[in-house]
Amino acid sequence: MTTTFRPRLEPDLGLDTDVGVEVAVRMLPRGVRWLIADVDYAALAERIAAGDEDEPAAWTRTGIGLARWRNAGGRASGEVTGDPWWRSSTRSTARGHIGAGGGRMLAVPAAIEYEASSVQVCGFNPWAIGAAAPASGTIVGQHDVTGEAVSCDPFAYFRDNHIANPSMFVLSLPGLGKSSLIRKILLGAIAWGQTPIVAGDIKAEYVKLARLVGGQVVTLGHGGGHLNPLAAGTLGQSVARIRRARVDAAAAGDRARASMLDELIGTAELTVRTRQVNAVCALVELIRYDTHSVKAFENSLIGTALGELYSDGSEFSYQHPPLLRDLYARIDAGSAAMMQATYQTTREGYRAQITELMQALGALISGPLGDIFADHTSEPLDLDAPMIVIDVSSLDRGDTTLKAAVMLSCWADAYGTVEAAHLLADAGLEKQRLFLLALDELWQVIGAGPGMVARVNEISRLNRTDGAGLLMITHTGRDLETLPTEADIKTAKGFIDRAGMVVCGGLPIGEVERLSGELKFTPAEASMVTSWSRGAALRSAERRTARAPIGRGKFLIKVAKDNTPGIPIQTVFTDVELDTGVHDTNARFAEYFQGGRGDLAAAHTGTGDL
Repeated sequence: MTTTFRPRLEPDLGLDTDVGVEVAVRMLPRGVRWLIADVDYAALAERIAAGDEDEPAAWTRTGIGLARWRNAGGRASGEVTGDPWWRSSTRSTARGHIGAGGGRMLAVPAAIEYEASSVQVCGFNPWAIGAAAPASGTIVGQHDVTGEAVSCDPFAYFRDNHIANPSMFVLSLPGLGKSSLIRKILLGAIAWGQTPIVAGDIKAEYVKLARLVGGQVVTLGHGGGHLNPLAAGTLGQSVARIRRARVDAAAAGDRARASMLDELIGTAELTVRTRQVNAVCALVELIRYDTHSVKAFENSLIGTALGELYSDGSEFSYQHPPLLRDLYARIDAGSAAMMQATYQTTREGYRAQITELMQALGALISGPLGDIFADHTSEPLDLDAPMIVIDVSSLDRGDTTLKAAVMLSCWADAYGTVEAAHLLADAGLEKQRLFLLALDELWQVIGAGPGMVARVNEISRLNRTDGAGLLMITHTGRDLETLPTEADIKTAKGFIDRAGMVVCGGLPIGEVERLSGELKFTPAEASMVTSWSRGAALRSAERRTARAPIGRGKFLIKVAKDNTPGIPIQTVFTDVELDTGVHDTNARFAEYFQGGRGDLAAAHTGTGDL
């Protein structure tokens, strides 16, 4: 080379700038000899970075030299500071980003998929499904997807504003764990200080639980106890207690409290009298199921007769109530007030007017109905019991009139207990209590006779005001369509609409479609619920390992009637529940299930060993 200028060498090359050109060229690596030029690449890089000059074309001498200068460790300035050049952002052009891997993409590659546990990637978004699992109140099982603990508690959900009123409607095919779920909820209610009431346990599924927790079990039916429709029950006991408190307040000179208690006593006495009249009228309507309802003058006649039975100087009181035969005798004897109620002036006209009413009352104090309603209540409901169950499983299932009459009376007595508790709380004699009413086998309850649909409808509308939660359990929505009148069917379908939450177990495909008007299922939920309706998977005859049905204990909690995803859960039993067998509703099949074909044959032959 014959050039006379001195080369510009980078300090990291380790060369002295005073050395001759030929020596410098020999010492430079072959890939760095492009630095020997009349271009100051450091200054060029700084101008490019500042936007004062465009990037030279990659195939030109300057572009190749700049690239090799950069690859040799060059920077935009002389100092070696900041991030390396390959970490800086690249400039975008019409053909894509400049640099290695730049240019246009002819095809978009598939996204890279990673699989990890929820612990390893917690907090990453978005998730494919919702997995909310509120821990409000009683925990009944675990989330069927995430395994997280899930609660199902109408009162707690209502307290935390998850639902608008403390009520729940449960739908599921038989044998998939509906009653077990309800028992877990009732057990949790006891732990939270609430009082569960099963007013009419048709299949005796809650008797064992009540006895295990020290609750009260009242048995009604053939060979069982009696129920007096005219008894004031716990409401009458509360009135007597408030009267004693009123005497104490007057003796202490507390006029304000005495006046307040007087108002409560007046309201309670009116409630007791109204309930007594309604109870008798409801029973008379059941007797006249195929004829007509109670007439207006008959309602007035019953009220007048009850007023005379409780008149001053009478032997009857809330502690010693009259019986239906006493009411029968009073109406039969008549009085001036009763004749005026029937608008009759002669004894003959009066007796002709009351003939049909007396016939209905006579049926209530004799025959199958008389065995239950003709005597004093065997066991009044106990407000202090942790759980109350009225067992009516011994009733003849074919006698719909008797079953309807008993169910109506049970509900009147149970709801009187709720009102009695509220009355004592208003009087300041007891703390406010909450009650959880369970209606299992709803199809039998509302189909027992006229008046039952209206009674359940009343409770479902006023349970929030009355401080009571309501659990309604049935198999399918078709059960609500088997009622005798169209008005009852429409009313019954409203139970699902007004329920604060709906819990669905295994249901057939047609049932999901039928419920679409009241409850919305996403396609995934509909597929999941219908899959739970299948039985256990088929297996060979040689294998004796018992398998549970796929959907046993699986439920979908819907807290909204729109397309909001539900919460799929799997109920889990504790060791205590398993040891006590409180959820065993197949007790009559125990020998068959445990013994298999050999033991069953032994049981028939009496050998015990085959």
